Amino acid sequence: MHRRTLRTALPLAALALLTSACSSSGSPLAKSGSKSNFSTAQATTAPGQGPLSALTWYGDYRAPYSEDPLKTADYPEETILGNVCPPLLTTNADYSLSPGIASSWNQPDAEHLVFDLNPKATFSDGHPVTPADVVYSLLRNQDPNEASNYSDSYTDVTSVKATGAEQVTVTFSKPDYLFVRNMGILAGSIVEKAFAVKEGANFGNANVGVVCAGPYTVASFDGTNTMVLKRNPDYWDPAHAAKAATVTFTFMSDPSAIANALSSGSLDGAFDLPPSTISQLNKATDGKLYVGAAGSTTQNIDLIVSQLTGTLGDVRVRQALSMAIDRTGIAQTLFNGAADPLYAVAGPGFWQSSPAKSVYQAAYQKLEQSADIAGATKLVQQAGATGKSVSIGYAASSPTDAQLAEVLQQTGDAIGLKVKIIGLPDQQYGDLFIDPKARAAYDSFITINYLEYPEAADMYTSYATKAGAQNFNGWSDPAVEADLLKAQGAADPVQRAEAVVAAQAVIAKALPWIPIVAPRALLFQNKAVTGAPLTFSYMDNAWAAAMGAP
Repeated sequence: MHRRTLRTALPLAALALLTSACSSSGSPLAKSGSKSNFSTAQATTAPGQGPLSALTWYGDYRAPYSEDPLKTADYPEETILGNVCPPLLTTNADYSLSPGIASSWNQPDAEHLVFDLNPKATFSDGHPVTPADVVYSLLRNQDPNEASNYSDSYTDVTSVKATGAEQVTVTFSKPDYLFVRNMGILAGSIVEKAFAVKEGANFGNANVGVVCAGPYTVASFDGTNTMVLKRNPDYWDPAHAAKAATVTFTFMSDPSAIANALSSGSLDGAFDLPPSTISQLNKATDGKLYVGAAGSTTQNIDLIVSQLTGTLGDVRVRQALSMAIDRTGIAQTLFNGAADPLYAVAGPGFWQSSPAKSVYQAAYQKLEQSADIAGATKLVQQAGATGKSVSIGYAASSPTDAQLAEVLQQTGDAIGLKVKIIGLPDQQYGDLFIDPKARAAYDSFITINYLEYPEAADMYTSYATKAGAQNFNGWSDPAVEADLLKAQGAADPVQRAEAVVAAQAVIAKALPWIPIVAPRALLFQNKAVTGAPLTFSYMDNAWAAAMGAP
């Protein structure tokens, strides 16, 4: 349950167009004549067939802070490091789990998860992957000295032990059928214990690196502009060996520079594209822009209520603000049509592939609503909040946040509130997620949030339970706690869904977070390469190994 602090940029002119776009039909994406939409049923582009001497890729808005897979849970690290330090299990493009370093796994009961390791698995230095390496790697997440960004995923883990020559067993303090998903993301990355212990605090630094069991190793990293991966010639899984000899990741934040690099062919491809690049990339002749359908990512853009003591402490004011937001207009204009209105934080991207989709969908449809300024104004009046102030913080370095903040300010003012928006420097904005004193200065703040896999129960647990890692305002409800605990212990997906939607109904009325829009997946791929996933699954898995010539 993680978020990025810097976001994709949008043209400032988009804000001026919002009013007219809100009243028109069709999205700018549709009007551009794009024929590149793909459905959520499509998991990848055409498989790569031939070898590549080199692949160049957009590594996102900055270089990774570390090569250690646990240190930072953000787009650059998660896009790249799954190719070097893969997790115990493999998350496929369709989000299903399959064997990886663990050749099989089973849950004999609700409180134990058993992994049998692949005896062929080796690290890049040739040493075998042992149960001791796996136990060490997983328990790093519970070591406060490691400061793992995935530590919250291990809250209910009481032990991780070797239970055989090639077996590891995880034990939970309560029934848990959700934890296994963490073994398919960087929370389950396996590193070589001997090397990590030897290097200590230097493990993962650019001049030290890591030793892992992926199809690639880090060839060079300047810490700022580029990171180059090289194919591991002795990779232990020949069926999934890398096709590209090298993969060079370039980091840039300017949307025009990104679009130009892709259009000119100096970059072969990119995920997580700024929506403002859509128009130019739709015209590219040497590649194709793929735009996902509704629910093609597990990303969510929300307004987090940071304290429940101010104006937003009255649930009627939160409901009024949510009621007044023109989500369709924001999605069409600020995101060039590459987003969809979001009526629950765990929207369609969290359950499109679930066997219990119908349960989630029926509940979600009940939450859908059009913007209602008149109704919202009455709610504000009933709450006695007319003329009261509401502050919204946002990342000043992000044009997206700035534009969205202005729209929310206009929306709040239109229903009788006095909304003040405050652009914050990156460090100050980042403090909102870790420092209660920093949050106390603002009623709310904007976030782009995501979960690396589609599990609505985990998303709600992260911010709507007392122990949730993203519960920044202290909101909780006994019924929600009970339903989400029930979901965690439910092996049957339908029973889990029923518990989740019961919790969702309460959360959607209380609105500790106010959902706004859900971005769609964006991928650009040059004609000379193919094999990239068309889902958010590129976060944390070895996707680059599948890239090849058409």
